[in-house]
Amino acid sequence: MQINTIKFDQKITHFINNNLIIFFVIGVSLLALFIRNEFRGWVSGDYQMFLLPWSEYLEAHGGFAGISSGPPNCNYPVTYLYILAFLTYLPASYLAKIKVVSVFFDFVSAIFIMLTVRELGHYHKQSLIPWLAYAVALLIPTPILNSAAWGQCDSIYACFLTITLYFLVKEKYALSFIAFGFALSFKLQAIFFFPVLLLLYIKNNDFSLLNFLLIPGTIVLLSLPAIIIGKPPNEIFSVYAGQVLSYPKTVLNFPNMYNFFPDLYWQFATPGILLTLAILLVFYSVILKSQHIQLKGPTLIDVSLLTILICVYTLPSMHQRYLFSGDIIAVLYMFTRKERPFIPLLIWFISLNGYVLYLYGYGPLIDYRYLALVYLGIMVVMAQDLIFKPYTSMTPKTMNQ
Repeated sequence: MQINTIKFDQKITHFINNNLIIFFVIGVSLLALFIRNEFRGWVSGDYQMFLLPWSEYLEAHGGFAGISSGPPNCNYPVTYLYILAFLTYLPASYLAKIKVVSVFFDFVSAIFIMLTVRELGHYHKQSLIPWLAYAVALLIPTPILNSAAWGQCDSIYACFLTITLYFLVKEKYALSFIAFGFALSFKLQAIFFFPVLLLLYIKNNDFSLLNFLLIPGTIVLLSLPAIIIGKPPNEIFSVYAGQVLSYPKTVLNFPNMYNFFPDLYWQFATPGILLTLAILLVFYSVILKSQHIQLKGPTLIDVSLLTILICVYTLPSMHQRYLFSGDIIAVLYMFTRKERPFIPLLIWFISLNGYVLYLYGYGPLIDYRYLALVYLGIMVVMAQDLIFKPYTSMTPKTMNQ
């Protein structure tokens, strides 16, 4: 009897060991869902003032048909309105449905994070490490709070940016530009990644300039359904200009350089934009001149993350949510620059510091001016690593040691 029991236990442990990744993925996914479910009833001010009225307007005007005339005071692109209109035909509360959509894209983004880490590190399919990246992407605080508590849709554009990076790493450039077009069609903040595409074209010169036409082409194609049902094109595309002018403040609950200046948007907005362009020009010039910096693989992650960090630090009118794509790409950075684990941790804390203030009225946990100095230090360290410690090889032996 005892021998049979031992054999049975051995079969169980053998089965678990042989299917460890499956159990890990299922466990992490369920845990991520359970955590998000705890925030299902939280109602944010943005939901009450914007998302709910927009949804109710669409429902009252025939779902998709309501897009042609509204919703009033809507500053989100029509691609997101398609989703809200679709939700009007489904049961359950709008709060639940909107959050489920954002959570869905959290998971899609995590899958592409996993695939990108697998590609970058040349890991075999049975390796657990890419799935660890999947777990981190799902369990860092800002995606949880953004989607499950806030009910925001930043997970959608960030997901398409993640897909963009994945196809860039795979050197499937047409697909990457189409994915970027999708990202930009959901949120203007995706534009922070656009300089990387320009740099990649100039530095590597291994894809056609015509690929850039895929970006507006994708946006126009996604806008066609709204145009067909009667929405004026000027209303569709003026949304982006409206987003730029929506908040005439130098900074909103975020630790960038504007915390050291008075809140005079009219005075600092244009100089801030020009400063951003100047910093990127200097940064990119160094990369273009260097023969040691190869803009491929892990280096592409470094440049992408640092570009987004620079934009959010030096551009005016940044919110606590505008670093969201940086939060996601920082997961990739954690698995490529393994000697710098503190950098992703600090990036996530920088975003979290503003989230808890907006959602719960608590904080900021650290004064924005102190955290702005930490933020500056992160960029300096990243730039030094990129310039003086570039990746010299991306072979399986080097990356998967």
